[in-house]
Amino acid sequence: MQIDLHHAAVYALCRISGMSSHYAEIVAFASQYVDDAVHQEALIFKNGGVFKQIQTGHRFLNPKEINVNEALDVWLPFHFLPNGELDSSDPFLTAPNSKVLALLLEDIRCSSSENVLYRLGIGLHCFADAYAHQDFKGLYDTHNNVRLLAGVEKKGAMEYSGRLGLKLFDRRGLSSPSIGHAEAFANPDIPYAIWEYSRQGKTFKVNNLEERYLPGVKNIYDYLVYFLGRNPQYTSGCQHRPFEAYLDIFRELLSYQGTKEERHENWLQNIRENRFEFPDFNEIDRSLVYNEQAWFEQAVEVIRVPRTKNLSPQRADDYTYHRKKNFADSHWVKFMQAAAEHRFLIIHCFLPELGIIVG
Repeated sequence: MQIDLHHAAVYALCRISGMSSHYAEIVAFASQYVDDAVHQEALIFKNGGVFKQIQTGHRFLNPKEINVNEALDVWLPFHFLPNGELDSSDPFLTAPNSKVLALLLEDIRCSSSENVLYRLGIGLHCFADAYAHQDFKGLYDTHNNVRLLAGVEKKGAMEYSGRLGLKLFDRRGLSSPSIGHAEAFANPDIPYAIWEYSRQGKTFKVNNLEERYLPGVKNIYDYLVYFLGRNPQYTSGCQHRPFEAYLDIFRELLSYQGTKEERHENWLQNIRENRFEFPDFNEIDRSLVYNEQAWFEQAVEVIRVPRTKNLSPQRADDYTYHRKKNFADSHWVKFMQAAAEHRFLIIHCFLPELGIIVG
């Protein structure tokens, strides 16, 4: 899924399930930031200390640099959760309602960590992607070699620039091992797409809206009601309505056709106009936006250092970093801590608990 679902739809789902706007804003930002945290370099601060970033999203990758470590660090734990079913055809296939996802969501619901809202946002990103990315793996695997027969996104792999859904080429024009839904391009991530692909002689036709997105948002809503039942400190105090009361507007917004930026803005505009009829509608709802740099800029000051002719443009020495006063308690640091915990739990706890050793 893309920013329209991971940010705006998650915000709306948090609010209609009874969550306060203040907390919903954090959860929705964390959900989308999973796609936007694309750096893993350690920051060395001029005013003391060092901080290792956790990469949860993807930049364009050099085929010579990809390997199973990168798949286990990013793709598998954050975007393509394995189903974890040892008695299934393949325990590494992404699937909704999987054992791994169930363990993750229950752990988040029962967590007493101060970072639980950031973990919730990351978990909801995985929850949503479990629907959109089903039948693909977060590993470099021939299972991901499919032939796209029909769909909304039909651009050649060299032209497609999405962070997820890349098919990479080396200088000889040879494709790298497939990962995720690269060869289906962006079709799994477009809510209104009806697309078709073949794998090993079998043909599959997918109606995203009816088969994946509407069931996905309904189950996310149900989980949020369940989460808030145990964690009432995050509620607004307003009674939530059944999901069916919102079915028409979700169908309308998910059917809206346009780029991911246009779809996102359409969701935001409907939230700002209180189309969801939040009983405690307030200024946060009225002015909801997303700026992927906002959390980082609140925590870290970046100062550009003039380059000398001996420095490469890619050198990190071109910048210096300073911790801001609120660094340790900032949203950015708490997200990074939550992301590190999330990855550790998936790779070293939940999968091994199900008999799958990947770490």
